[in-house]
Amino acid sequence: MRVVRSVVRGVAGGVDDLIELAVPRTCGGCGFPRVRWCARCEAALHDVPALIRATVDPGVPVWTLGRYDGARRRAVLQLKERGRGDLAVPLGRALAHAVLRLRAWGEVDGPLILVPAPTTAWAARRRGGDVVTAVCRAAARTAEPVCAVTVAPVLRSVGAAESVGLSASARAANARGTVRVRELPPAGTVVLVDDVVTTGATLAESVAALARRGVTVAAALTLAAA
Repeated sequence: MRVVRSVVRGVAGGVDDLIELAVPRTCGGCGFPRVRWCARCEAALHDVPALIRATVDPGVPVWTLGRYDGARRRAVLQLKERGRGDLAVPLGRALAHAVLRLRAWGEVDGPLILVPAPTTAWAARRRGGDVVTAVCRAAARTAEPVCAVTVAPVLRSVGAAESVGLSASARAANARGTVRVRELPPAGTVVLVDDVVTTGATLAESVAALARRGVTVAAALTLAAA
């Protein structure tokens, strides 16, 4: 009997070790142990959206949830670069609350259409999917009891080079002509969504690409501003 209990404990311990590897047990926002997302980081993400002025003006209001630092920065990096797909859910909750706040303020109305900012096919493959779209879908599920939100991943980035370290003008030149509209989003109030706004070059190119197809963007909303 003792042998059986010992074997069971050994198997259970091995399974627990595998779970530890497969499902991170540290907070994606602060690294706190034994929890994937803590209450403090949840509260930190739920800032009131702020209107900002992007260096490259996209021609629509640009709102953000806060600066690209602390729990917000760590969560975005963990989602994009460390395979923490589970973090799309808390980031989506924060995005949903921001969208509902803008709706309550009268900044957006009618049927809401979230259009994720474009990504390249290779980036999506490397990250296991389009992370901004995943955040938008989590936001739509959160907002559903209050209002219907549709996610329309209709944009794709083609031919854009790596933009890290580029100046605002260089980023604008790098983004120019690289956004494609694969199909038109459904009728409604279009809100362009991105994870981080640095200069606004991607937002501006996305707004322009949609405008060329007759689609008006009401606002842009980002999780963070660098």
